[in-house]
Amino acid sequence: MTTEGARPQFRHTRGFAQGYATEDVDAFVDEVFNALASGQPAPNIVSARFGVARGRRGYDMEEVDLFLDELATGLG
Repeated sequence: MTTEGARPQFRHTRGFAQGYATEDVDAFVDEVFNALASGQPAPNIVSARFGVARGRRGYDMEEVDLFLDELATGLG
């Protein structure tokens, strides 16, 4: 991930490991950042769900989950 306050960049999975679908994660993170930038309430982070992709097409699930946990804590 990137530094605090910047839009995160997640590692891609390796080999045939499962990861979160990049399009789903990117769309959700954009939705959160856009809501916060416009003063609107953020979407429910705890209930966020993403499709699954295999190999380099997916984001590392643990890294995404950790970011979302930290984000939910910071906004809660």
